[in-house]
Amino acid sequence: MNYNQLVYFSVLASVEHYLKASEILGISQPSLSHAISNLEKELGIYLFEKQGRNIRLTRYGKVYLKYVNSALNELEKGNKQMNKFSDINTGTIRIGCVASASPSVSVIISKYIQTHSGVNFVFEQTTTQKLLEGLLNEDYDMVFCHKLDFYDTVEFIPIVERDIVLKVYNGHPLEPYNSVSLSQISKCPLITYKVSAGARMYIDKMFKSENITPYIVCQVNEDMAAASLVQQKVGAALVVNHSIFNIYDFKTINIDNSCIKVPLNLAVLKNSFLAGAAQNFKSFFISHKKLL
Repeated sequence: MNYNQLVYFSVLASVEHYLKASEILGISQPSLSHAISNLEKELGIYLFEKQGRNIRLTRYGKVYLKYVNSALNELEKGNKQMNKFSDINTGTIRIGCVASASPSVSVIISKYIQTHSGVNFVFEQTTTQKLLEGLLNEDYDMVFCHKLDFYDTVEFIPIVERDIVLKVYNGHPLEPYNSVSLSQISKCPLITYKVSAGARMYIDKMFKSENITPYIVCQVNEDMAAASLVQQKVGAALVVNHSIFNIYDFKTINIDNSCIKVPLNLAVLKNSFLAGAAQNFKSFFISHKKLL
């Protein structure tokens, strides 16, 4: 049996007249009769019986009709749900983001909602590794994170690159400098990201290029924690430079001769379908990345 046969049966059962049913369905009467006959043969039971010039459901047809209408109603609900998924103006977009990118991503989400008020967002922050694990588990539609090469099923779309800088409190020994060497930095207590954070890979690479071991006293998951520790004068923060630190009275010091930048990527699963709203937001974000 197929979907059309079930629809034909339901309509015919409601009017109990082949001509009327064929007109409602927009098919010929012989086509309708043939479809019902095939359905009865497949079920091995008569669903209709003649009553004068009309027909009526057999008692078996009445039982079957309850199941068919229930199935068709569920399918209709499913169709409506699928239509919602394909609609770019409704639905939920699930986004994960590293903390350092949160202020920038929030700007574009805000701009998007202005013209797509029917769309809502689930927005979570964590480390790159956890974001990518969540993406693989389909907990997110897309994530904004740093690139990790061993995730071959993930497509990384470059969005923006940021410098690695040193943030110091007032009175820190390096505060008088606008730029310092890695050798100078390595002698000071440092606060930086945990190894599981994507940006840490770039920081380690920077020190390794000069064969220097940094003096790390504290590792954090996100920048606000690093800022709090700098404020308490635990050490200087070696972090990705972005606007989240602007609320603090810290000195920003550049790193001498550093050509290493930390790229922010929009990551999605390769060969994976995105619902209409999520696909539309992805395109919107890429076209507005100049705002970052």
